[in-house]
Amino acid sequence: MSGSQEGLSGGRWILLALLAVCVLDIRLFMFVDAARTETLERALDTLHVSAEVVARRMDQHLATYDRLLSGIAEGVRLHGGMSTAPDLALHRLLVRRHALNPELRSLFLVRHDGTVAAMSLSFPAPQLDVSARDYFQAQSGSGADEHRLFVGPAIISKLTGRHIFPLSRRVENDGNRFLGVAAAAVDPELLTTLLIEQGLPAGYTLSVFLRDGHRLACLPRRADCVESTAADTPLFRTLLPAAADGLFARQRLLDEPAGPAAYATSNAYGIIVAATADERVLLQSWRRNLGSYVTLAAASNLAFAGLAWFAFRQFRRRRLALQQLADANQELENRVARRTDQLRRSEDRARTFMNTARDAVVVIDSNSCIVEFNRAAEALFGYRAEEVAGRRLDMLMPPAQAPAHRQHVQAANASVDARAMNRGREVTGRHKDGHEFPIDVTVGSAGEGPQSVHVGIIRDISERKVMERELQRQASTDGLTGVLNRRAFTAESERLISVALRHGRPLSLMVIDADHFKKVNDVFGHPTGDAVLKALALTLAQALRTSDVLGRLGGEEFGIVLPETDATGAHEVGERLLQAVRERRIEHDGHTLNITVSIGATVLGAGDDSFESAFLRADRALYEAKHGGRDRAVLKLGGQPTG
Repeated sequence: MSGSQEGLSGGRWILLALLAVCVLDIRLFMFVDAARTETLERALDTLHVSAEVVARRMDQHLATYDRLLSGIAEGVRLHGGMSTAPDLALHRLLVRRHALNPELRSLFLVRHDGTVAAMSLSFPAPQLDVSARDYFQAQSGSGADEHRLFVGPAIISKLTGRHIFPLSRRVENDGNRFLGVAAAAVDPELLTTLLIEQGLPAGYTLSVFLRDGHRLACLPRRADCVESTAADTPLFRTLLPAAADGLFARQRLLDEPAGPAAYATSNAYGIIVAATADERVLLQSWRRNLGSYVTLAAASNLAFAGLAWFAFRQFRRRRLALQQLADANQELENRVARRTDQLRRSEDRARTFMNTARDAVVVIDSNSCIVEFNRAAEALFGYRAEEVAGRRLDMLMPPAQAPAHRQHVQAANASVDARAMNRGREVTGRHKDGHEFPIDVTVGSAGEGPQSVHVGIIRDISERKVMERELQRQASTDGLTGVLNRRAFTAESERLISVALRHGRPLSLMVIDADHFKKVNDVFGHPTGDAVLKALALTLAQALRTSDVLGRLGGEEFGIVLPETDATGAHEVGERLLQAVRERRIEHDGHTLNITVSIGATVLGAGDDSFESAFLRADRALYEAKHGGRDRAVLKLGGQPTG
């Protein structure tokens, strides 16, 4: 009976041992599989972030070059177009713009017939015909969009024989007649450098494409990179038509084997960025550890089998068996402790990577409290990491922006997409010394609710904002006199006329022309003529109210809009302007000049519905002032002149 009970107890121990072996094997398998899954998920996150960052950076670069070419096109229009002879003024315009963007290989202008008119690298420009180039044909057709920047695939430069990426914009005169093309040559190495800055390890690839599949850059470098196309790959055949962005745990995007992949499309210019990773390279470390996991599983199984056999044969020595089991568990705990130490070292490496990043990185928890603050953030905001740790992020922004920030954090905490990368947005940052500056912030979130964390990548864009304001000022200002140019004056006039018509308020419009200005140029030369125009613009501006609008319409002709001014007021202003110009003495190059002007004026009437109708009436009044003896103002009301 005792032997039977001992056998029964031994059987129970065998069953318990087998069950324990199965549980241990399952747990070990789950641990191994989780390590593999974690490796691939980290790679997927890295691919997603890299594709998004490169797409946004491409938008920023192309937006800068778009504004650059738009400014050049406006300068050519104000210059009067491109002549067939070498034009030193256009060459200097390109040289100045090239100095602001030295990373470009060259800037050049192409006439309407496809010949090169000017180039930033040499004067005179080489005699080249580029009419067959796609960047010229895309802008020269009648259906070309003057507001669209053309980004072309790689071509061989006729000048240097090296690969370039062409950018171009259409140049038109005030009558929308095609004058030519403003273009830039981009070095392919510039885009490759942008990819290298992402700092991806071995096994990762990055590629940048145009909408039609032409490749602009790739990493790792390939000899045929810019000469290849991916139009026949799954990315362009099926994925892009369905969604502008994508993230896949296992997918073949281009010509590589299926694996972790992501792609993103830039907002403004449709540049596609594809990021992939080679599973074989990613899992090398995991495979190296796999043998240890198998050995551990086999050793554990053998230990439990030996324990069960020993318990069955020598039940009385079960305490020793339990001790052996405790030893085995201790060994497993030691392995877990070593794994925990490895994870800690991995976190230290991640923190080192963050502290070497060029952009500021700030990590906050679900309560907007700062938990990580890298060295670039210390340099940007003036605080040390110890000063901001545990404090709310509100201290890094103006008080007025804090409520909006808290709403963004609450929305991110409730998001079900734990790995979504938000679009970059421009906000205002506040330095430790109190001064405020513009920043660009891109935020990524992980987790949900109280467990969520939010990572912000922050860049100071103060210099970019200054450049944007300067380009905007240049686009709306007459380069000689400093007053509004014709386009800006027309736009502001249309706005003021629309307001006056909507509210039934008086408004007057004047057209002013310098008398006998051609003689000034013929007798004293164009530099003196320019000095006269500057003095005339200054005299008119000093005689006007701050609410009045003054602009140069072209040549020696100026326009003035007088809000809240009826016929009587317009007459008084006209006489005041005539007298101010008569009294002006212009000193230049040893000469003293006096000039007079003729003024055509009109008052906005009930039948006017646009700037054009009022301008034509004022222009007819100017014609009558000219033929009535000059140095006088004529005011037209309903077709009747009043001198």
